[in-house]
Amino acid sequence: MQDAPTGPEHVATVVQAQTAREQRDVQRTMEHWRRNTWGPDCIPLLDTFDFSPMRGDWGYRFLICGDGTPENAVFVTYGPKLAQLLGLPERAVVARPFVEQIPESYRSTFVEGYRKAVMEMVPVTLKGTFSVSSTFELFRAVFLPIMLQPTWSKQLVFGSFNCRVVVGR
Repeated sequence: MQDAPTGPEHVATVVQAQTAREQRDVQRTMEHWRRNTWGPDCIPLLDTFDFSPMRGDWGYRFLICGDGTPENAVFVTYGPKLAQLLGLPERAVVARPFVEQIPESYRSTFVEGYRKAVMEMVPVTLKGTFSVSSTFELFRAVFLPIMLQPTWSKQLVFGSFNCRVVVGR
């Protein structure tokens, strides 16, 4: 144990290796969303949004529908990796608000991302760390608005969320 690295450099190296895939998924999700916009600072419409490249590979991605109030918003769909990570059923439960379905420790992140994406109609990227004892949980998330119809009160939020546990030494 004497030779085991204990400083932040070691944790940073482990974190870097473990989070590269999650960062790429967030970036790929953002790039896919941008390809479906018709210009800078534009929000894509559902009618023209192409989900087909993700067919069978939603991974950590999700789609939420709601009126801007998280307590009224539901998962429309999500990937199997997100379901496993958050302990969700294999298929989205659309009769129950998404905030009631996810573990309490992640709720504030999802609520913040969802609210900002719907209310401000801008892409929202969040990343951070939760710490419990000697364990750190690093997360990355992106929440991207998709307009159902310009005059409708309900909107979609397309996104990706992932986290990894890193044990400090």
